[in-house]
Amino acid sequence: MKLPLSLLGLALVLALPAHADDAVSDPSPDKPARIRLFGSNQHNLSLYARAADGETSTRVAVEGAGAGSVTPIGALFSMARKNENVSIGMPASFATRTLNENTRFGAKPFFHEVELVPGRRITVFANFEGYNRRCVPREEIGKSRDSVRFVLGPSLSITPEPGVDYEMSFGTDGQSCGITARQLLPNGSSVPLRTERQRQRSPQTHKVEGTHLYTFLFRPGSVYYRVVGEDDNLTLLSDAPEQADAFEAAVREIAAKPGTQMCIALPDYGYESPLMERLSRVLKAQDDAFPAIYERIDGLRGVLQLDDHVPTTFLAAAEYCQLAGMVAFARQPSAEEAEAAGAAAAAAAAPAAE
Repeated sequence: MKLPLSLLGLALVLALPAHADDAVSDPSPDKPARIRLFGSNQHNLSLYARAADGETSTRVAVEGAGAGSVTPIGALFSMARKNENVSIGMPASFATRTLNENTRFGAKPFFHEVELVPGRRITVFANFEGYNRRCVPREEIGKSRDSVRFVLGPSLSITPEPGVDYEMSFGTDGQSCGITARQLLPNGSSVPLRTERQRQRSPQTHKVEGTHLYTFLFRPGSVYYRVVGEDDNLTLLSDAPEQADAFEAAVREIAAKPGTQMCIALPDYGYESPLMERLSRVLKAQDDAFPAIYERIDGLRGVLQLDDHVPTTFLAAAEYCQLAGMVAFARQPSAEEAEAAGAAAAAAAAPAAE
C-alpha cells in the first residue's frame, strides 16, 4: 500500500482558515436533498430519479401551461398544470429574486422545488416546449423535420448529497443550449457544481473498461463513497461501530475487483474512526503495490479554491481525486519496456552507418 500522499495540495494544507465544515456539523446521511427546477411557457425540464432497485425511475415534469399532454407520474410530487411557483422552503436566491424580469415574449417563468432521496442518482432533461422544437445549431434548423422533432435536448446527471440544495435551469444563446446547475447555499448565494469527468464506455458492450477509482470522503460522523466517473449511486453511512462489519465486507469486495484504485479524503492523516479503522485493516491486507492514496480535506479545498463558506461536498472530493489519481496512478513502464525504450532511443541517437 502506498504511503499517505497529498500530491496536489502539499503546499496548501498548512495554516488554512477555518471553513464551513468546521462550523457546521455534517447532516445525517438520511437528510433529504432538495432541488429547484425552473420552467416557463417556452421550455420545460423533466427530472428522472432512480428507484431503489436501480432499474425503474420516477419522473417529475416542470412544464408551462402550454405544454403537451405528458402528465407527471410517481411519488416525488404532483402539480397542477399552471405556471405557479411551488416552494418547500429552499432559500431565496438571485434566480428567484429576478424571476419576474424574464417575462419577454410570454415566457412566464416559474419554479418548482422538489425533495430528493440523498445518494440516489438523478438525471434532468431540458428542451423547448412543444414537440417540433429543440436546441440545434441555427444552420441545421429546417433541414430535416423528423430530426428537429425527435432528437433529445441536453441532459445532466448528479448524485444528490444529504442536506445539499441545488438549482437547475435551461438556457440557450440561439446557437446551442444547455442546463445550468448550481449548488445553493443557506444564505441564498450559490456556486457552480463541481465537475466530474464521466468515463468512456466500450462502443460494443457499453461497459466502462479499465481501472475503477473509488473515492471515500470521511468526515466526523459520516462516510460517503462510490466509484467516480461512472453512473452510480452514492453510499452514505454513519461512521458508527454498528456499521463497521458491513462496511468492511463491502470494502473487501471492492478491493478484490480487478483494476480498483482508492482515493481517501479525510480530515487529517492521523484521523481515527470506527469505519476508518476497518478501511485501514482492509488496505493493510493488500500487497504493497495496491493503488491507494490519502488526501487531507484542507488540501483538496485549497487546490479547488473553495471559499471558506462553501462546504466540502463529495462531488468536490471526486473531482479532486480524479485529478490526483491521474498523477498518483500513472502507469509506470515495466523493466522490459524501459529496456526496450532505452535501446530504441540509443539507436535513434546513433549516427547512421555509412
